[in-house]
Amino acid sequence: MGTYYQWVADLDATDEEAGALGQRVVDDLVRRGVVLPGLSSEAALGGQGHPVGPAWPETVEHPVPGGVSGEPPWGLEVRLGREVHDGAQYSVEAVTCPRCSVRRPFYGPPDELGPTGTDEAGLRAFYEAAATWRDGGEADLACAACGTTAPVTRWQAEGAALASLVFVFWEWDELRPEVLRWIADATGGHRIVDGPGKV
Repeated sequence: MGTYYQWVADLDATDEEAGALGQRVVDDLVRRGVVLPGLSSEAALGGQGHPVGPAWPETVEHPVPGGVSGEPPWGLEVRLGREVHDGAQYSVEAVTCPRCSVRRPFYGPPDELGPTGTDEAGLRAFYEAAATWRDGGEADLACAACGTTAPVTRWQAEGAALASLVFVFWEWDELRPEVLRWIADATGGHRIVDGPGKV
């Protein structure tokens, strides 16, 4: 079974500005009726979140009465601080070098990536660098294509994000693209990415 959620990450928010930007997004979603201003432990798993507002059905791709599960979503949790967001599934599919734009897939045919079909060395390097960054340090990834290194935060990760500001929509159906645009606008045009999660 499990509990499902959708995470939305701000890739540009710094540690220092994450709190203010998070509140700005919440204020905008409250104004739109998507969530309520107060906090509740019933709106997030293991934390505090903003309960859903009356306009939540307008935020999902396929609204049905009560949500797909027959119940409305739980709510919205704002997470601050450096973290690696991959839906709790270690689901990063690939990374793209910020300098030469060559994509390095972590999964593929066994004849290319070995019997498991997994680039285990690449995955390990990514998550080790991401953990160093999460713990307050700096870490680079090396590109096999162009031979240069760049901070792990500058690599484009598919299915994962390294961010200091993330919005977790608990038990929410698939968000419409407009919601991501609302969040981007409220942050002043920051780069926004999203993905699914399950715990």
